[in-house]
Amino acid sequence: MLDNILYYIGQFLGIVAVILGFVSFQMKTPKKILACQITVAFLFAAHYMLIGAFDAAPLNLLAAVSNILYYFRAKRGSKSLFEPIFYIAMITFIGILTWESWYTIILMFGLYATAVGLSLTEPQNTRKVMLIKAPLCLVYNALSYR
Repeated sequence: MLDNILYYIGQFLGIVAVILGFVSFQMKTPKKILACQITVAFLFAAHYMLIGAFDAAPLNLLAAVSNILYYFRAKRGSKSLFEPIFYIAMITFIGILTWESWYTIILMFGLYATAVGLSLTEPQNTRKVMLIKAPLCLVYNALSYR
């Protein structure tokens, strides 16, 4: 019974995360996009943990932390390539450590797009790259549905 309740709470958090993800596309500045994406990543981490997708939860926690660091990077005005390369390496490392199935790589590619997209300073370019993440994450969700 408790498992069912946690599962439905997880699904609700996933729906809220998807809605907030769409809202982030309406934001006018990279900092506002990042603020939404930070919340989205934390919600998806909780969602995946509650539905039992234990490969995706740590990856989304990493995404949340990287989004926070990108937020402060944007405030500093930095345009270094170090951060996106570092996050891509960390996504790969954590993805390998938490590997559950071949479709884990689909989520990893979605998070790679996030790492690149959020490092861009032009909001329009950020939105374009972030459009890659949404379908990949939806495919991952469909495949990992238990």
